[in-house]
Amino acid sequence: MGSIVVKGKKKEIFRKIKLDQIDRPVDIARMEVDQDKVQELANSIRERGLLQPIEVTPRGDRFLIVFGDRRYLAHELLELKEIMCRVEDIDDNQVIIDRAMENVQRVDLTAFEEGHIYAGLVEKAGLSLEDISQRVGKSPGVVQRRISILRMPESFQKALHAGLVSMSVAEELWSCPDQAKREYFMDLAVEHGITMRVARGWVDDFKKEVRSREAGGEGGGGGLTPYEDTPIYRACDICSGPVQYKDLKELRVCGSCHDGILEVLKKGS
Repeated sequence: MGSIVVKGKKKEIFRKIKLDQIDRPVDIARMEVDQDKVQELANSIRERGLLQPIEVTPRGDRFLIVFGDRRYLAHELLELKEIMCRVEDIDDNQVIIDRAMENVQRVDLTAFEEGHIYAGLVEKAGLSLEDISQRVGKSPGVVQRRISILRMPESFQKALHAGLVSMSVAEELWSCPDQAKREYFMDLAVEHGITMRVARGWVDDFKKEVRSREAGGEGGGGGLTPYEDTPIYRACDICSGPVQYKDLKELRVCGSCHDGILEVLKKGS
């Protein structure tokens, strides 16, 4: 197969390579590959061709993808046999760094995926939080917060990855000392949608109740069961402040009137 050599600061070889000679990254940073986006990309490639080659690096008689995994998957979907590649000889450590820098710039990257990328740079590439911070343009604190997601329960990671809760809400609920109650609160957060203030209110009320019962010395060692009643809040539609469910007021109106009332009240406030 012919190749094109481009001379510049470093040697780059462009050539078509058979798909069955190419290996995908072993450690995919994304929780799952969005098949709809792969299909969209395949449709684009079918109509317009591949606009940007993927990047691979030689590994023995095979090649490892550095950039362009979804373009590779789109070619598989189209049942194409070859794909145009930019071939560069890169060591394993640099592959990790290059791939991470490309992935972290994705506009659709979730907080979970971002944390996975940063953790890989620490564990596999030996970078410090400061090193990562300088490379991605974010503070070491933000980098650490993203990495901390990997220590959260799987249900929290999935909710963050799906965009069902915000990072701040997940962090507040994670501070709950009771595992069962954490999961209960997360289920409520996903179902109803809450703000950070509401999440903090739930956890603070639970902690206060635990302290109150412990201070009361209710003998027998019964303790607090994780599903005993505690105040449950949701965000007010008008001011976004926390309000207990028992204090919510109901107004039966159609959707159009509901939206109009909210708009008037918000303007008035």
